[in-house]
Amino acid sequence: MSNAALWMLVLAGATANPAPVPERTLSAALAELDRQNLTLAQARERARAASGVVWQSASPLVPTVTASGQALRNSDEFALTLPPNLLSLAGLPAGGVKIQPLEQLSATLSVRVPLVVPTAWFDVAQARSAERAARAGADATRLQLRAGFAQAAYASLAAEEVVVAAERALTDAAELTRSAERRVKAGTSAPLDALKARTEEVSRRSDLVRARADVDRGRISLGVLLGREGPVRVTVPELGAAPVELEGAPDDVLGREAVARRPELALQQAQVEASEAGVRSSWARLAPQLSASGAAFVSDVPYPTGQKDGWRATLDLTWPLWDGGLGVGKRRQAEAQAAEARAAAEAERLAVLEEVHDASRDLDVAREQLDLAGQRRGLAAETAASARRSFEAGVASSLDVIDSNDRLFTADVNLAAARARRAQAVVGLDRALGRDPGR
Repeated sequence: MSNAALWMLVLAGATANPAPVPERTLSAALAELDRQNLTLAQARERARAASGVVWQSASPLVPTVTASGQALRNSDEFALTLPPNLLSLAGLPAGGVKIQPLEQLSATLSVRVPLVVPTAWFDVAQARSAERAARAGADATRLQLRAGFAQAAYASLAAEEVVVAAERALTDAAELTRSAERRVKAGTSAPLDALKARTEEVSRRSDLVRARADVDRGRISLGVLLGREGPVRVTVPELGAAPVELEGAPDDVLGREAVARRPELALQQAQVEASEAGVRSSWARLAPQLSASGAAFVSDVPYPTGQKDGWRATLDLTWPLWDGGLGVGKRRQAEAQAAEARAAAEAERLAVLEEVHDASRDLDVAREQLDLAGQRRGLAAETAASARRSFEAGVASSLDVIDSNDRLFTADVNLAAARARRAQAVVGLDRALGRDPGR
């Protein structure tokens, strides 16, 4: 059995009854990504946890209600007994007053109303800013994942185009093998030409196997991003020219759009606001706090007043005059964190502007490379066709055909890669500008 026949059997066994691969459009896949991606789910849960911190921070500003009950038994009982005339004059019950009952059941309902709590005001503001930062972080994660997924989908499309190019190259190599064998049988060519042609055919089969493996690997990666265990094929729209507003737009215009839209900058700004609220909260620790409390109580044994129920109300003022340096330490820490947050925000802004600049240049380069790759592919196709005709006419060797076919295959691969790079550059610029690739 020849090497060519053996390779055909191997490929036939590898591709017989292939398992169906689920197929999604890019828009449907992005919607599924929003629902099922595990990294995005973690980011959203962090934002939800931050909203819980807001509730915790607001609790010192909200009235609290507490109910308590007590079942009591003393080792001894003590009652104040007086002559009846003295009890009557004192307004006490005739049986006297139990100072320490032997057994007692009592219940109390207490209400505390905060009136002035300056530090809690700023703690709530800090928590709300932290919540906005967490939500902006989730938005940034979502944008990054969607852009990365779209770029991976275009890379997967390029891998499929490489498979098509490899199949076409294999067809050309097989045709060259048949042509060389006919020439050897006719005595017009040396057996070495047929051997070289068969060697080239085996090489092209190897390229096809590798290209198909790359397609499978890319589809599995897309499936993992979607939270699936198996592969997924994603169909992407054909990109035309770049959007008009992106063609030749100056960097300052693109930069202003990015600064206004990027969630990373919103995250940094929210963190700055949170840290500044923390500074104000540390200063507010020096201010007094005022609250009012009320309680209603009832017992099965009369109190010393002779009544089984009653109430009390208090107005509480707390003013920390010196806390051992805790407030000073917290204030220094908060001021340092605020300075750090402002520096981080400025660094993020500069990084975004640099990213926009690089993405814009990448798109220009990708567009030029795509044009050049198209020209190279056209020239390679003409050269390969001319070499085959010359070989059939006996004026060119099989090496000329092999070399031209190899150049054509390389040009096909480069063209597929150039298409993918241009599409990825468009998505990358959208990402740098804060635009959703699925819009």
